Amino acid sequence: MKVFQQELPEVKKIIKKQPGLSLVNGRWTIVVFFLLTVIASLFFYLQAEAPGFWQRLISPAVISTLPDQFSPESVLDQIKLLTKDLRGTYGVVVYRWESQIEYGLHQEEPFPAASLIKLPVMLTLYQEAEKGNLDLVDYRELAEAMGKRSDNVAFNQSVKILGEEKIQQTIDLLGMKGTSFEKNETTPQDIALFFQKLDGGGGMSDEHREEIFSFLTDTIYEDRIPAGVPEGVQVVHKIGTEMGSFSDAGIVFSERPFVLVILSKNARESEANEVLPAITRAVWEFENE
Repeated sequence: MKVFQQELPEVKKIIKKQPGLSLVNGRWTIVVFFLLTVIASLFFYLQAEAPGFWQRLISPAVISTLPDQFSPESVLDQIKLLTKDLRGTYGVVVYRWESQIEYGLHQEEPFPAASLIKLPVMLTLYQEAEKGNLDLVDYRELAEAMGKRSDNVAFNQSVKILGEEKIQQTIDLLGMKGTSFEKNETTPQDIALFFQKLDGGGGMSDEHREEIFSFLTDTIYEDRIPAGVPEGVQVVHKIGTEMGSFSDAGIVFSERPFVLVILSKNARESEANEVLPAITRAVWEFENE
């Protein structure tokens, strides 16, 4: 007991030698109180101003299975690989009929239309016949020649009958904003749009639409898009050929039909003859996987 009696004064003395300790404790108390105030304020703000955030924060995580997102990157990469060492530029558009999804490369870039410009000419002939402005009995052979053989004589006669202004009017009404009859210029996207509108009727009866389809099926030029799909698959299409431009576009009537447009410019014919069916095969496999 005597030992404790002797040490007590020493303890008191040590405490007295730390006069700043109570001041430090007071400052820390203020800091802690301030932080608690800020946290409490933030807590009530989130509850009042951001209930959605607060609900997500306190609610248990819910894991749901979402449907796979459509991504055409794999087939587009294939097309890039097929064309990367070739001369010229290749524009491609694929339009999925069921889902109304469109994807491609250089879709809005201008390309020579070449004989693809015959498409709106054929359509205008039938539209004028629907209006009673001409008799198809007299002009049906012109449409067939333009479709089956891409005949330039039939094309020139049709343009003379219709007039360039009326043909351009058809182009404009279809919404083909990048297509000029005078310049013989178009875009992959515009040609894809043409086939979408044609299949939708194009301002014609079903009978006339089917007749145009028949002129664009089993043509004398079946070595481009048709060569890239399995035998027996119907392809309604139109080729375009001029110096440096070798193209094809149409509707592939597979189990899930799709529009395919392949245009080229500044290209080499021997390369285009090989790559157009190859691009078609890549798209066919992707669309039917």
